[in-house]
Amino acid sequence: MTSGEWDSAPDQDASGEGVSGDDALTDALSDDDVLVVDEVVAPEVTPSPDAVLPVWEPTGNADVDGALDSLHALADTDVTQHVGVFEEVESALRATLNGLVAEDEASG
Repeated sequence: MTSGEWDSAPDQDASGEGVSGDDALTDALSDDDVLVVDEVVAPEVTPSPDAVLPVWEPTGNADVDGALDSLHALADTDVTQHVGVFEEVESALRATLNGLVAEDEASG
């Protein structure tokens, strides 16, 4: 068989009998190889208020800050409305960026 071709013949053990993947895996594993977990314990961690950063800091640009406010409000919005908000925010940010580029080109 060459690389990239599928071999439809099953693997064979030393006796020439077919070996399924499950049988080979079962034979290769022992009880010592399996870890059984009865309970998962996760510590309850409350972050320090000093360690929690604000979601965003105002940029000083009212259009950008308005777009960021819209994103921040998504936490209280039904997920089915998220795409529409993302599209509105993208459009607002693109318009703001285009306006800044136009101002820069006009002054330069």
